[in-house]
Amino acid sequence: MATPETTVRFEEDGAKLTAVEIVRSGRHPVIVPLYKVLLGLGIVVSTYQVRPSGGSIAERVVLQRRDGQAIDARLSEETKAAILPVVLGEESDAT
Repeated sequence: MATPETTVRFEEDGAKLTAVEIVRSGRHPVIVPLYKVLLGLGIVVSTYQVRPSGGSIAERVVLQRRDGQAIDARLSEETKAAILPVVLGEESDAT
């Protein structure tokens, strides 16, 4: 059985988090559990794109605060810390 691989790339404008790109082997998007975590932080998804490619899937999520403002440095770190366990937890659930 092949081990799922995941790559997470955070896109930033200075210290402000703007988007996250997640590339995972397999076909199960991670947006649903991720969306719930983001809402709990006051973050909304302004754009979501998904691209299947062979045996993997790439998801790009553009983020902003509920009030439309940019995600500042403190909230950026909290958001990253919340995203990683969800994405990596979904990877281990798929095995």
